[in-house]
Amino acid sequence: MEEVYKYLIDFGFKKDDIDKIVNSIFINEISPDNLLRHIKSNCEYLLEFGYTKLQIIKIATSLTSLFGYSLENIKQKIEYLISLGYTNEKIINMTEVFPSIFSLSMENIKQKKADLILLGYTEPQIIKMTKLLPMLFGYSIENIKQKIKDIESLGYTKKEVLIITLKLPALFGYSFESIKQKIEYLISLGYTREQVIKIIKVLPSVLSFSIENINKKVECLISLGYTNEDVIKLTTAMPPILALSMENIKQKIDDIMSLGYSKEEVLKMTLELPSLLGLSFENIANKINYYKEIGFDNIAVNYSKFLMQSVELSYARYNYFKNNNIEIKSHRYLFYSEKRFKNEFGVAKQELLQMYPYKRKEEEIKDAR
Repeated sequence: MEEVYKYLIDFGFKKDDIDKIVNSIFINEISPDNLLRHIKSNCEYLLEFGYTKLQIIKIATSLTSLFGYSLENIKQKIEYLISLGYTNEKIINMTEVFPSIFSLSMENIKQKKADLILLGYTEPQIIKMTKLLPMLFGYSIENIKQKIKDIESLGYTKKEVLIITLKLPALFGYSFESIKQKIEYLISLGYTREQVIKIIKVLPSVLSFSIENINKKVECLISLGYTNEDVIKLTTAMPPILALSMENIKQKIDDIMSLGYSKEEVLKMTLELPSLLGLSFENIANKINYYKEIGFDNIAVNYSKFLMQSVELSYARYNYFKNNNIEIKSHRYLFYSEKRFKNEFGVAKQELLQMYPYKRKEEEIKDAR
């Protein structure tokens, strides 16, 4: 056993960890010579596959039986995962997070995949979920089914639960009590149960936020000038705001103000169109500056929802009117629904975009030269 200790210490293992590996029941069924061969061949293969020494040490100290598996067993396991669609990098990440994947039989993994498909997930969705939550392979199908039923009981359809857990597979590891407590906490902030259900549909990760984190987000939004009712309105209309950093939100408000608006006007704009807080400043500035150029200065503040429309489409529609001598009786002409615009003016969106490709002001000046 001396050679085993020497090899593992040279590799980077600590003596205490080697003791655990050598003294494990599974390892004790192997002779020292065979154990050394297993260790060397397994380490060499894993290094060649792309694992670092530190990753191998982490996995082997967590799953002490790793070196008891034959090289063929480990190769087959990895090759099977590759055949399912996992990349080398993802396999390394998954097994580092959940080393017990190496202890599962291929039959076990195949059965788990088949069971999840029967529940309504597709194969690509299963791959996506297990990349995020490798431990899913270790959960019993009974546990998974019960969690789905529990979440359904909160007011969701099964289809909605599948979407929610696809976005946040970690939910399968949460206790149902902790999920209910987080919902009750959100209700205590002033949200209705229906609003909370809607928020979780769109942003399941809110269930992973700490109460302290949510408190800070609400307090910071209020400190920016929103009322508690405003915060509820904003985050219900656009739940991803709860995932934005406060620095990001503050900067977005400052950026929009730099276009010539007061803070009160910017708050009004974001309440009318909460998604403004998630758009890039370049996107917002291009739209606002273009509307100012064509004389529609009041759109951003008084008709903020129109900022949802791409500047490319507004540009194409405006130039279509201009080049065809169509009087723009109202700015609303620019923002008709695609169907209404085609019915009234006889031209489709894609055709318009091809006829009048958007150019920024500086590009138009360059072309004129």
